[in-house]
Amino acid sequence: MARRSFGSVRRLPSGRYQASYLGPDGKRRTGPQTFIAKGDATRWLSRIETELSAGTWVDPVAGQVTLRAYAAAWLAQRTVRGRPLAPRTLQTYQHSLDAWLLPPLGDHRLSAITPAVVRTWHAATLSATGPTATRQAYALLRSILSTAMADDAIARNPCRITGAGQPSSPERPLLDLDTVLALIDAMPVYLRTATATIFWAHLRIGEAVALQRRDVDLSAATLRIERQHVEIRSQGPVETAPKVASQRTIALPNQAVALLGQHLHDHPGLPQSYLFTRRDGSQLRAMHVQNAWQTARKKVARPDVHLHDLRHAGLTLTAQLGGTLAEVQRRAGHASARAALIYQHAAASRDQDLAALLSKLG
Repeated sequence: MARRSFGSVRRLPSGRYQASYLGPDGKRRTGPQTFIAKGDATRWLSRIETELSAGTWVDPVAGQVTLRAYAAAWLAQRTVRGRPLAPRTLQTYQHSLDAWLLPPLGDHRLSAITPAVVRTWHAATLSATGPTATRQAYALLRSILSTAMADDAIARNPCRITGAGQPSSPERPLLDLDTVLALIDAMPVYLRTATATIFWAHLRIGEAVALQRRDVDLSAATLRIERQHVEIRSQGPVETAPKVASQRTIALPNQAVALLGQHLHDHPGLPQSYLFTRRDGSQLRAMHVQNAWQTARKKVARPDVHLHDLRHAGLTLTAQLGGTLAEVQRRAGHASARAALIYQHAAASRDQDLAALLSKLG
């Protein structure tokens, strides 16, 4: 009789049959139970062989791991584009796990987390907290289980709720230059140059407060973004590398060069000193700028405007003036063109408005 090419069957002293096979990792696995007849063991091996060929095989051992244990290992090993998770991201993930995922699902075996379990969890979480926290927790669960699927711990990802992990942020207001300048003037004097730089150089607040004097090159009219500060609960500001693709050199317009030149003259210091500080020279943090912004936007009767909208306004203006998608992406420090498309769409919308105004002439 021809020898089996996949797996093996042996008769035990009890007279029952045991089937075993080598998994993709080279480790031998035995059937979940013994079989009365050899033919039953052979048919079970044939089913496993088919699952391996079709890519639907699930590691019976890995599937028994709980979500709690698997998530801990996932979080420790997770990288983005070859880099460890940023401190803020790590904190956000851990919060989602501790608050929304592990209490109801942590003790579930990976193989026991079905689409029905996920739908029940999602509905309960949505009723207990807001849509943002639910979306973040769902997206994290989906990412963890996608890795589990790649590890052959589960056959398919049970997170299949359409749109549940997608952000749905409302469209931000489009600020004209006069409004931007009015908002900057409403800021405390010591923060005006920092606020203007956020607009002209399209900076994130964490990038702005991390700037050092040596990052400014007045002769070349450029600003180098090499680091950012992120606020970590119980730790305060932590300096990290900027987001992926966000390390960049920005060519500055004359307005920004003039403001920064005067600022450097009025505030002498070492090259590695922070570019922007508080009135007493102590470290400027994002919350200090944000607190001042709350007052400034009320002064100009624009309580709807966020500080981050200055970056949005600067990038939209760049697109309106003819900046290509690649140019806007580079100035913004976006890792993909998808985010930069937002500003191209805004520019296209503005172009339609201008055409409508032209249509009224004559």
